Order: sequence, then structure tokens, then C-alpha cells
Amino acid sequence: MIDDKSSCSCLVLAPEIDGRKVTTVEGLADHGHLSPVQDAFVENSGLQCGFCTPGFMIAATALLNENPHPTENEIRLKLAGNLCRCTGYDKIVRSVQDAAERLSKS
Repeated sequence: MIDDKSSCSCLVLAPEIDGRKVTTVEGLADHGHLSPVQDAFVENSGLQCGFCTPGFMIAATALLNENPHPTENEIRLKLAGNLCRCTGYDKIVRSVQDAAERLSKS
């Protein structure tokens, strides 16, 4: 994420982010504790091989920062730029829905 908004890293040149806040999947954890999004992906089996997981977690976090109560369609639309060949998308969508529920309770 750049300044807490999702961004396609392959389309952004390094000089464009000078002085801006960059968050990677490693930056989602807080003092060694998984974020609600990361926890939800683990609990809902929203990951398998792990190749696509960082992109989904970053996109989900950005979505929930912008819209804490997204519909299933909004989730699917936001995640559309990420591809997974292991799990399919239902478990990933459920992970984001679960993360939204967790965040609304905190």
C-alpha cells in the first residue's frame, strides 16, 4: 500500500514513492501479532501456497480502511486484480468478510 491505499507495485517507479508511507504484508503485523486480516486468512484457509497471499492481504486491508463494511460484490471487485490458482476465491472472500467482522468488534 502507498499512503494506506492499494497500488499496483509493478506500475509505480521508486522515485514516485519518495517520502511516502509504504506498507508491505510484513508491515501489517503489530509487534509480532498478526493483523485481523492476516488472522482471518489463516482461520478461513484463505491461503495455500502463499504466492498470491501478500497481494490479497494488502488489497483487503486497503479495502477495509476505505470501506469497513463491504458487500461481497465490493470485495470481489477490489480483489479482482489478484490471481489465485490454489484456493479459488470463496475462501479468500470469506476471509475478508471475517476480517471486516473482527475489525467492527474491535
